[in-house]
Order: sequence, then C-alpha cells, then structure tokens
Amino acid sequence: MKKLSSLLSIAVLGSVALSSVQAQELRLGGGYSGSIVDKSGTENWQGRAGYQFGVDVLLGNRFFLKPGIHMQFRNLNYTTVGVGQDGVPNGITTENRYTSKGIKIPILGGIRLIDPGTERDFNMYIVGGPSALIGLSTDQDDNTLSLTTRSTQWYLGFGAGLEYKFIFLDAGYDVGMSNVFKGDGVNTNPKVNNAYVAAGFRFLLKK
Repeated sequence: MKKLSSLLSIAVLGSVALSSVQAQELRLGGGYSGSIVDKSGTENWQGRAGYQFGVDVLLGNRFFLKPGIHMQFRNLNYTTVGVGQDGVPNGITTENRYTSKGIKIPILGGIRLIDPGTERDFNMYIVGGPSALIGLSTDQDDNTLSLTTRSTQWYLGFGAGLEYKFIFLDAGYDVGMSNVFKGDGVNTNPKVNNAYVAAGFRFLLKK
C-alpha cells in the first residue's frame, strides 16, 4: 500500500501542476478485458473474457497525464483432479471458474501523435505507465483448491487510442509484475497479463 500511496501522490501533484495551465478532460467508458496466463501449471489455468468500466482524467495537451479508476472483472478457469477414498487420484477432472472483482488504478503518461493545437476533430495517441489492481472480492466454483488472492497486484502497461469529437477508443496490454495468489494453497501461482479494448465519451472540462 505504500507503493500505491506514492503513485497516487505523484499523480495528484502532477495533476495539480498540469491543470493550472493546460486542458482538462473527463472520460467515461468501458469494454472487454481479457486475461492471459503466463503458466497454466498442474491446475491448467486458462484466461477467459471479462470486462471493465471506469473513469479517467486527462491532464495536458500534446503531452498528457491520464490517471483513472476502473472496476475490473476477471475470469479464469482451472481444473481439479478427483481423489478416491484411498487418497489416490481417480482420474476424474473437473473444470472450475475463478472470478475476481477489483479496482484498477492506472497512472499513464501519453502523447498525441497529431498536434492538437490545430483544433482537429480526430487524433491518435500512445500511452504507458504503471497500474495497481486492488482486490475487492473473489469467487470460485469449487473450494477443493485453496486460493488466497493478493490484496494488490502490480502491472506495467502500454497502449494506443483514437479520439473523434466526443468519443474515444482505447486498446492496451498490461504486463503482470506480481503473482495473483499468495501462500502455499496452490501448486501453480501465475502472473496474469491483461489485454483490453474500451470505448466511451469525452467531456472537456477546461481549455
């Protein structure tokens, strides 16, 4: 949480500095969020489609800071092997689903590829930076596998986007920097990367 506090402090200070001289923009949107598991292991972890939605504040013009807060829903599949009364695996495998809900806090820096000073309706941009995923709740179909999810997971992401008048389209990829679980309750403790595509509306607050 100390790392998170430091990141948020940097975002707030940067926001105050930029907002005093440059444009401010509010963005509301949501869309697809896909999980890419770095190792399937004996539980055969597999990512499934999820979704996310939230709000971002864009501070700056050609160069900008884009902190945000998103609600993210992640879905993973795993398998468990049945065990008979003698304690020997009976060859029966069951596919289960693990779901998690969390708050994702990205703090991204970016650049518009076309000079926005020309008052264009259309522009493109690239972004990159860290994100924190703070867990709220988890659920799983079967409790045979004991899972303890990390309270905070860290990511380093990059992406690109398009904006046209009052709408935007974002796509990006977040690389997992920490494992999903903690403790010894699981044989395989994967990192889970996140791919996303989101669209929404832009609201200009200040020029």
